[in-house]
This record gives sequence, structure tokens and C-alpha cells, in this order.
Amino acid sequence: MLNRVQVRLLRNAASQGDYRLALMFGALADAGRFGIFRLIMKQRDLCVTEVANVLTISVPAASQQLKVMELSGLVVRERRGQRICYSVRRADPTVRQLSRIVSGVDNG
Repeated sequence: MLNRVQVRLLRNAASQGDYRLALMFGALADAGRFGIFRLIMKQRDLCVTEVANVLTISVPAASQQLKVMELSGLVVRERRGQRICYSVRRADPTVRQLSRIVSGVDNG
């Protein structure tokens, strides 16, 4: 359940015409992407092949899901040689707030 501060922050983001929030919720509405987001939150950053191995999905499938999350603003991509790695966009206040909410899902 959202507390008052979380509600206020999300309301402010939405009321300012911040449609990114809708994109972020849309990306997290998919169970696979939600799981990937939680996984990256716990590990700080993961490469595409690591995500694929952990979730037992193909590398192209993991890459496609991560691309959707990148376009929605949830994660950032970094090239490390031939590897592509992703981390949660922690500098973004909206993503930080969503991360707190998602982290609390198991506690609730």
C-alpha cells in the first residue's frame, strides 16, 4: 500500500504532464519485465546474457524486454566491450520512488 509521501510524489509527477510515469507502469505491467526490474534492482546491474541465464529465457528475448524498459526510462544501458549491461536509473526521482514501491511488494 502506498504511503502519503509516495502518493503525493506520484500525483505530482502525473499532474505535471509527466507521461513517462504511464510508460513506466506500462513496462512494469508485464510480469517478465517486472521480474527483470526487481532482479536488476537487487544486483545493481546485469548484462543481457546474465538476465537470460537467470530467467532461463533466450538472449534475444531478454534483450527485447530490456529495450522496452530502457525506452520507458526505467533502466540505462552501458556497453562493456561486446556485452550490453543494464542498471536501474537511480538518478531519476520517479524511478527511485517506483523502486521503493517495488521493493516493498514482498513485505506487504
